[in-house]
Amino acid sequence: MVQGDPAAYRARAPLHVDARLRKVERRVLFDARGEAALTAPCGRCLTPVELEVPLEFELTYVPADEAEEEAATGEQGGDHAATRVAGSFAAESADEETYSGKVIDLDPAVREQLLLALPRYPVCQESCKGLCSVCGANLNERDCGCDRHVPDPRWAGLEKLKKK
Repeated sequence: MVQGDPAAYRARAPLHVDARLRKVERRVLFDARGEAALTAPCGRCLTPVELEVPLEFELTYVPADEAEEEAATGEQGGDHAATRVAGSFAAESADEETYSGKVIDLDPAVREQLLLALPRYPVCQESCKGLCSVCGANLNERDCGCDRHVPDPRWAGLEKLKKK
């Protein structure tokens, strides 16, 4: 299960990511591509939907001490420099993460990029009719015949007069 997503995605197979890491001075450039095979319930009728979600992203890992030094000296410029280590919305640091030590854990970055790539509201087909709001029948399979008309609440008072 992909934790943190509202649509209850489940993995059908392990995620395989082809990654290329390049060291440029003390920075590490991380270029990744992959495809996640997932299953989720349709957002309208709840039937299982199989999805192939492509992943393609690039990140730059900056040593934590270098990021702190840039924030302290204000090299990134403006008000964003003070928040560089904790995360920033500045365009120049949007694709940068920090690392410390000799090991970089890539799992959080891959997980984050997968969550960003997930469709928010998966559907089995664009023409999916969903479930009946009265009896819960799948309207793609059959028409249940329920009266699903929702009256306008502004006219509800007149409906009482009509019945008398």
